[in-house]
Amino acid sequence: MVLFRLSEDCVSVSFQGCARFSVAQRHQSYPETGRILLNKQYDFIVCLFDMDRLFQFPSEMQLYQRAKKEYSKKKYAGKVMFVETNPCTEFWFLLHFLPNVVCRRYESYEQLLPELQKYMPGYEKTKRYFIRTNLYKYLTENGDLERAISNSEKLCQLCKESPEDLKAYSEVHNVIRLLNNINSFQTHT
Repeated sequence: MVLFRLSEDCVSVSFQGCARFSVAQRHQSYPETGRILLNKQYDFIVCLFDMDRLFQFPSEMQLYQRAKKEYSKKKYAGKVMFVETNPCTEFWFLLHFLPNVVCRRYESYEQLLPELQKYMPGYEKTKRYFIRTNLYKYLTENGDLERAISNSEKLCQLCKESPEDLKAYSEVHNVIRLLNNINSFQTHT
């Protein structure tokens, strides 16, 4: 979960979550946790989801759908954002490097990894990798954020047009849009 707190002169960002907990365990506390965080500490909550995991476990998908429905209610409007990437967050990284939108289906992180490693040699989904690699710096120096956003938007549009064709997609561009809107708001106040 990514949490945002606005103040007059800055935006503070916090990350919460633990990869070792199942989606089901996390979802069971989302409604209560979300209410507490929004009421007491944060202005926005962004929840990032790797859809391969949810597709793999139907019971977790049901819990996810319930939580998403709960946070789509009017009282949370614009405050809680569910962001999906299919199959996984690494697809967002890959979108920084692909020259064109590619309608491809990846079943899992493992299937996507060889393609990603063409652009990010040595990439692995481990704590050790993230400690020794400045991911933001790597993506900005070697990839193209505008390309990733454009590819992401196009793929999401294609998914809306033909949802029966399960394609790889990422909604992370919506988080970038939120951050840009916050920055624009901060600049004009």
